[in-house]
Amino acid sequence: MKKYVILKLIGLAILTMITLVIISFLEVAVYSYLINPGQEQSVYEAHANSSAPYISGIFGFIVFFLVVRYWKKKEYPNVLKLAILFPLVYVLLDIIIITAAGVKWSDFILIFAIANTAKFLGSYLGYKLTK
Repeated sequence: MKKYVILKLIGLAILTMITLVIISFLEVAVYSYLINPGQEQSVYEAHANSSAPYISGIFGFIVFFLVVRYWKKKEYPNVLKLAILFPLVYVLLDIIIITAAGVKWSDFILIFAIANTAKFLGSYLGYKLTK
């Protein structure tokens, strides 16, 4: 893990983003087919926009927790450093993507902060709670 650590963390962060997007799509599919079927497309788009940050926070916490827990159980060198860098790289990539997409930050900053704090917390607890 020593060689190309940042590149590996970037790849892992991208894989994590893809995983969270897939989970978000699945949640919207369940919502549209099982919970609230037969609505206009705009209802589902609005639901996706409002639920995606929560999905990202909740499942992001779980993913980050499990990844860091795995690293600690496998006794990777510098696990604490990895546990800090992994969510940091994720957040930096998230900021780049959101900024490039032209999102209005004033509407989004609070939920962005909460969702990404959950990822840092998951990473930290994955490190602290694993023996």
